[in-house]
Formats: sequence, C-alpha cells, structure tokens
Amino acid sequence: MKKNEHQPHITRYQKYLYALLSVICCTVMVLNLIIPDSVRSEVENRPLAGFPALSISALQSGRYADQFEDYVSDQFLGRNTLFHVNYLFRRLCGQREIDDVYLGKNALLQNPSTPADDLLEGQIETINEFVNLTGLPASVLVAPSAANIQADKLPLDAPAADENGPLDQLYSSLNTSKADVRQVLKDHKDEYIYYRTDHHWTSLGAKYGAQVFLDSYGITMNPDDFENLKVSDTFEGTLANKTGSVGLCDDIYICPDKYQTEYLVTWNDGSKTTSIYNQEALDHKDQYQVFLGANQGLVHIETLSSSNENLLLFKDSYANDVIQYLLPYFRNIYVVDPRYFYEDINFVLAAGNITRLGFLFSYNNFVTDSSLRDVLQTRILQEKADLTNETADDAASSEAAPEPEAENEEQSASSEQSQESQSASTSENDASSASKQDSTEDSAQSSVETETESETSDQTQNQDS
Repeated sequence: MKKNEHQPHITRYQKYLYALLSVICCTVMVLNLIIPDSVRSEVENRPLAGFPALSISALQSGRYADQFEDYVSDQFLGRNTLFHVNYLFRRLCGQREIDDVYLGKNALLQNPSTPADDLLEGQIETINEFVNLTGLPASVLVAPSAANIQADKLPLDAPAADENGPLDQLYSSLNTSKADVRQVLKDHKDEYIYYRTDHHWTSLGAKYGAQVFLDSYGITMNPDDFENLKVSDTFEGTLANKTGSVGLCDDIYICPDKYQTEYLVTWNDGSKTTSIYNQEALDHKDQYQVFLGANQGLVHIETLSSSNENLLLFKDSYANDVIQYLLPYFRNIYVVDPRYFYEDINFVLAAGNITRLGFLFSYNNFVTDSSLRDVLQTRILQEKADLTNETADDAASSEAAPEPEAENEEQSASSEQSQESQSASTSENDASSASKQDSTEDSAQSSVETETESETSDQTQNQDS
C-alpha cells in the first residue's frame, strides 16, 4: 500500500518532544490537584479565586464556566513566576502599557482616569454648598498623578490622559481656598516625590503638599521641623502588583516632628493608640499602610498642640502620609474617608467643635468616586429640611395672626366703652357738685336775709321803748 504523500513525517526527536510535553502537562495537572489552593497572592496583593460551587443555574447561565476559568488561572502551578516572565517578555517586546500602567523610565506610572460624566461638576457644586452652609474656612487640594508631574518618565508618545484641564476647572470654580500643588511639585519633579512602584506620592512629595495646604490656611510650616527616618527599602506597591514588574522597589520614610508632639489616636473601631504609624504593616505586602493603617471611615487625633484649631479633613489614602505634617498645627484632627464612612457627618461637626474644613484627594479618586458628594449631601439635605420646616412654621403663624387682631379690636371697643362710662360719670358728678354749690349759696343768702330782718325788728323795738 502506497503511503499518503501529504501525511506529515514525524521524526524520532519529535516523538520524544511530544512525549516530554505530554509528561509535563500531566505532571502539572496532577500537581495542581494535589497542592492545596492558595487563598491570596502576595505578588499581586489580592485574593485568589476558589473552586466554584456547582449548581444547575450556574451551568445554565454560563457563570460556572467563567468562575472555573478564573479558578484555573489563579491556582495554576507556578503562576507567580509566569506573571513576572510575562512582564519581562512584554517589556522586551517594547510594550508601553499593561492594564493602564505605563512602563516608564525606571518607574511605573498610572494612566490618569477620565472624569466620570458630570461627576466633577457635582463634586464642585456640593463642596461649595457644604462650605457655605457651615460657614467655616475651607481648603481643597487635589493631588496630581506622577504621569502629570513627571511626564518625562513616560514612554515615548504615551497617550496619557490630560489632568490639567479638569484641575483648572476645579480650582477656578471653587468658593474655597485652593491648595494647587502642581507648580511646587513640578519645581521638584527630579526629586523622589512619587514611588516607582505605587500610585501614591512619597513622604517628600507629601511634605510639599502639606506646605501648600497649610499655607492656604495662613499657617507657615517649617520643613526642617521634621525628621526623615527610613523604615523600608523593599516596598512594592499597587502598580507592581498589577504588572508583575521585576527589579523595581521603593524606600519608605516616616517623618515625625522633632518637637515630639504628643497625641492620642482613636480609631474607627474605638481602640486607641499614641502613634499614627502602623509598624506591623512593614511585615506585610502593602507597606504603605504604615501611614494610618488600612483605610477607615473615621479617625480622631487629639494632640497637645498649643493651637486652638480643630480640623475636619475629608480625604483618600493620599492624605495618609500628609497627616504626619499636620499634627503640630491643630488641636484636633477628624479624618473622614468618605468611601468607608456610613454615619451622619452632622454628628462630627457638632461634637468636634470644628473650626476648619479640609479636602485632600488624589486626582483619580476625585474625578471617579462619588462617595464624598454622598457624605456631604447628608448635611445639605438636613439644612434644606430645616429651612422647609421654618417656612411652614412662618406660614402657619401668618394664618393664625387675625385672631390676636380681633382680640385687640374687642379690647379697644371695651376701652372706648369704659372711657364713655367714665366720661358720663364725670358729667354726673360735675352736675351734682354744681347743684350742691347752688344750694349752699341759696342757704347762705337766706341766712343773711334772716339776720337783716332780725336786726330791723330789734331797732324798731328800741325806738318804741
């Protein structure tokens, strides 16, 4: 029988290669079944998908297939190694971006977010209305991203989104003090003001931000009043987690003031400490949590500063390393993260004897997250409700007003009657008095006549005698 000329010829070496690949695949499959699943990826700093629960509804909807695909992808043997290999391969191939993160010059830079529809205008309007209702001095700082300030580190012709247009709109529309930190950061753009593997600014960048923020309140900050203590040189932040970068890490500095201002921190769960620094975070993946710990809804910092100012600070995580520079200048600092705050902001305003308001956010959060607007609306809606109730009370008072007028008319009529009665009585008295006077005069005249007649009679008698 003649062989098919189109049948591919398989060499002995190819057979060995196919056999080797089959053995490797089978081994990996067996190991994946034997090795326990991981709950969390330290490289990516996120929880991993677990084996999905089987159900008829999940099968019919196709949800089970998607969940199973996520499970296999997350629990695949050697995933962390392949994650790093993928980053190196893309970098060598000249790829500029992975998951909205630019692979820059010795740095990873987050692509700025595009403002959500009407959100920026809503944030501005709400802040203006809230500040107007409270009547308190306020300042707003929206921190630009590294892609804006250190644009020279971006890959060539990287299409980074524009931040300056929305920021110009923000600062021109606010009725508060503006802490526009862009120019100061650009003056120091060659310094270590942003992390290379994380989207936050460093303690040095935060120091420049704190200077501008305090200056907007008329408070002068001396940068030399703070120490620089390195607490880590192995930090790999959120951008490294997204890309699987290799060979990049960061230093973390904490900067307590040299005067050692004493303070007490009350955390969201009610616990208290005497430090804003969470040293335990340095032993975990997210070392940035050394500043104020994990994000919380409300933190109260009571200091022994000589200041009488009490600050209510609305913020995201960009403010966490700024707060260390604010401690000497405020008696109380109430730190509210709107993303995790589910209480009534009126309670904080009333209980804290607040004298100043502050808003400190990163650009990306400010233009995409509406939680700040939602929290501020609590106060605004209450004020509007109180105003409506006052208007209703005034209207009710106006409707009830004729009754007192009727009473006044009755009182006036009664007064007139009384005056007429008094007048009549006075007339009667006058008449009576006149009558009495006439009677007296008549009596006196009669007496005189009698006396005259008596005298005449006596004279006659004498003459006769």
